[in-house]
Amino acid sequence: MITVEQAVRVFKTQDGEVAALDGVDLQVEKGEFFVLLGPSGSGKTTLLRCVAGLETPDAGEIHLGSRLVFSAKQRIVVPPEQRRIGMVFQSYAIWPHMTVFENIALPLMEGKMKIPKAAVKDRVHWALSLVGLEGLDTRPAPLLSGGQQQRVALARALAVEPDVLLMDEPLSNLDARLREEVRSELKALVKQVGVTVLYVTHDQDEAMDLADRTAVMHLGKILQVGSAEELYTLPGEPRVAQFFGAMNWVHGKLEGHGVAQTPIGPVRVDGADSLGAGTAVMLGIRPEDVELLPLSEAAQENSFLGQVVSQTFAGDHRTYTVMVGDQRLVVHRASLEMLEGQVRVRIPRDKVRCFPEGDDGPPAAQATVT
Repeated sequence: MITVEQAVRVFKTQDGEVAALDGVDLQVEKGEFFVLLGPSGSGKTTLLRCVAGLETPDAGEIHLGSRLVFSAKQRIVVPPEQRRIGMVFQSYAIWPHMTVFENIALPLMEGKMKIPKAAVKDRVHWALSLVGLEGLDTRPAPLLSGGQQQRVALARALAVEPDVLLMDEPLSNLDARLREEVRSELKALVKQVGVTVLYVTHDQDEAMDLADRTAVMHLGKILQVGSAEELYTLPGEPRVAQFFGAMNWVHGKLEGHGVAQTPIGPVRVDGADSLGAGTAVMLGIRPEDVELLPLSEAAQENSFLGQVVSQTFAGDHRTYTVMVGDQRLVVHRASLEMLEGQVRVRIPRDKVRCFPEGDDGPPAAQATVT
């Protein structure tokens, strides 16, 4: 449904040129809820705006379905109002001097998406029913809560019956509890309508909750595309591992036979066969994959003596900070039984992600990231 080929977008700054998009390829299937995930400056919003026609790439092509809407070589630039898209912005862009009905009806009465006047009322009421705002059509926009404004913006985008719905961090202005509630409703709604969604967020939990697939972006490039489970359990590189969840990082050097010498001792790992002995590596271990056992437990493979230095109750688990020698590890333990003092730390070898150490490693690879 959305095809982006070798998209490039360069901005000129006082410090020189910055490639917001650096040869990006993207394929979003019809009816898919696809999320662009990354930190500020990764290029995710620029990519969304290029698909919308609000930014013009310097190179590449963009297709929406079978329609070529942008081509640098062919000098094709289809304007936004002709791309059959709906868009929800971070700020909602609700007109304060209008009622709910007028906000939703305006794009149906003006421009390329205009429909017969007699059909506008039915379309607006249909959109309001989708987002659960029946009966609020005459309410002035300033009297709406933040969650209601977000729903009006979504209703306005859906009322034009777009082929593609583009959403740029639409929930970031809501408080945490309302954000969880609205995103659950949003996922069900777009599946009901059957629209293709391209959604931008910097929130890993939001991506995991909403997306059929996610693209992790960094410095204008897509690092990896996959389901939430694939990106979380099988990250292709350290930056994906770090951005898609908390990670303990342990530096080491491979000795061969799947053993890495590290500050906590020799760690056996899977999946290091392609790396030769002597390779400097970073071992990534999720906090929930580190096991804490009483000292009475017998020593096993990849088990080490550790010292609990702090613990925090987190509702459904406890978060521990454990020192193994000079290495700090963060551990999430499902059991609410409190452990103190010396413990045995075990790291299952199949839970260790092994990456060659290099310039593309995580910014805080020297320490645990939480």
